[in-house]
Amino acid sequence: MDYNIENGPSYAVLRTTMDRGDRLMAETGAMISRSESVRADAEVGGGDGIGGMIKSAVSSSKDLVENAFEAETDGAELTLAPDHPGDVFGVDVGQDGPIKVNSGSTLAWESTVERSSAFNDAGGFFSSGSLRVLELSGRAFLSAYGSIIETEVTPDDATIVDTDHLIAWTDGLSVSREQDGSIKSTMLGGEGIVSKFSGRGRVWIQTRDPAVFRAATGSSDQGDGGDGPSIDPGDFL
Repeated sequence: MDYNIENGPSYAVLRTTMDRGDRLMAETGAMISRSESVRADAEVGGGDGIGGMIKSAVSSSKDLVENAFEAETDGAELTLAPDHPGDVFGVDVGQDGPIKVNSGSTLAWESTVERSSAFNDAGGFFSSGSLRVLELSGRAFLSAYGSIIETEVTPDDATIVDTDHLIAWTDGLSVSREQDGSIKSTMLGGEGIVSKFSGRGRVWIQTRDPAVFRAATGSSDQGDGGDGPSIDPGDFL
């Protein structure tokens, strides 16, 4: 499968060219267009049927249904996009993983990538109450509100991130959450919440605050995936 990310960083779309038998999974509502030779199916709980549904429900995953796209001929095309303005980027899960991801930031992933939900892992980072753990080999595509900054964390130089801008990080990093009086939260009007990453790994950050997007569009802040990546500082109080 070949892919291009076009129209970024403001209105990025993922355009893929697939060979026969190539299979790509995606969040519901992500498809813009596809060749007639790309078969589309809906799967529950990662294709595990009712067992997968129960597992997802227990882990507090809001998106029990995902779409599966499979090419039936060579050269079939599939175009996907997130439901919010911003950029799209790919990560090699075999090289970088496991990766912990805001559950609102996953756009698509190859069938060799295993997704699982971790309920309140990392202490309630995200307003959905869960985050995605991506494992095994293959490529996954994540979305951001705004542009993406990829930061290398080293043992001698920890990285501090405004939590509202956090997308994902490699699993081996140590994470702590702190209040930072130097950052004024637009939502709280007081001390902001930051995340401190220590060790060796990578962190992916979005340049815009999803809370501002929700306020501008009047979107709900329930973390149901309809308003893109969402992080609620209230989860830390």
